[in-house]
Amino acid sequence: MARILAAVPRSHDEGAALTANQVFSFDQLHGRELLATQEHAARLHPAKDAHLLDIGAGIGGPARYFATTFGCRITGIDLTPDFILAAKEISTLCNLGDLLTFVEADAANLPFAADTFDHAYSFYVGMNLPDKVAVVGECFRVLKPGGRLLWTEVTQLAGDPHYPLPWARSVEGSHLHTRETLIDVFRTGGFEVLSVEDETGAHLELARQNKLSGKVSTAAQRQANEVVLGADFVERRKNYIQSLAEGRIASTLIDALKPI
Repeated sequence: MARILAAVPRSHDEGAALTANQVFSFDQLHGRELLATQEHAARLHPAKDAHLLDIGAGIGGPARYFATTFGCRITGIDLTPDFILAAKEISTLCNLGDLLTFVEADAANLPFAADTFDHAYSFYVGMNLPDKVAVVGECFRVLKPGGRLLWTEVTQLAGDPHYPLPWARSVEGSHLHTRETLIDVFRTGGFEVLSVEDETGAHLELARQNKLSGKVSTAAQRQANEVVLGADFVERRKNYIQSLAEGRIASTLIDALKPI
């Protein structure tokens, strides 16, 4: 927590408030980071009185974005205790404690009653889920009829990706499906698949633009990424882009609906 907050450019005067907006450059731990969160949140566009489930909430970045943008409530779950602690502390410092709840929980065995949430989302977590069938089934159970599940995940194409990667340092920690298999998991789980989009081009274009512009992460941003994802983050990110460019993996977005 101390290292993450030290990376955020803000006043450290006693009593100086921290805003979620100041943290957004450091807490969006998925592909294309804040840009992707903005695009996906706009697609879901929840009502102010909606209650959302964040599957694999990390340190709470997307949840804080939804809360500040739409004023809705979010419950985030994650298996990593340190992530849950950081998510709670940062959200409290940003005065969002009334809208955000973070729970240490297994996505394959959610501690919530059926028909609890209006919508759900999961950003780049599926690659770490060995039992996607169970997770998608749990999402279906806890969503209200008419609720949407917005899901982004790296999917397998031809050959193996280059490890280490942002979500796994070796193949043992990576659980990739083909796009077709993933779609089948959603349909078999009861969801109506509204749309499936390939976001690979957007990831590669952003990497190309950053390279052309000479844009590099600031020391503070590198520190924030390394705190959460490890000191080899730069290598892992490079391997991810290379694997996308070589057609070994793809970035997939699925927008699904629990029928009424």
